[in-house]
Amino acid sequence: MSKPSPETAGAESTLAELRTTAEETAAKAEEAQKALTDAAVAAAMSSTRYGHLSKMAREAGIHPQVLREVIESRHPGWLAKAAEQREKEKAAREAGKTKTRRSQAAA
Repeated sequence: MSKPSPETAGAESTLAELRTTAEETAAKAEEAQKALTDAAVAAAMSSTRYGHLSKMAREAGIHPQVLREVIESRHPGWLAKAAEQREKEKAAREAGKTKTRRSQAAA
């Protein structure tokens, strides 16, 4: 084992301090990332409108597919239900347009 030279004697304590700081910072960053992901999931699930999930992912700086995977893992089936809901709303809008056209033609 080599003895620390005068030039490197203080480096060991500095490296230990830096390592401790880096570990603390990494833990804080991990907590912040988890909070961001939780908030993005909640925001994305607040609406089933087309494009809403992608918009929330962009705002959070998360790739939309990653957000979809997180939602599916935490809330299995929610994405399918949201898609089904959008299709029902679309069909209702189209049915409303059809009725309006027919009633106009009858008048």
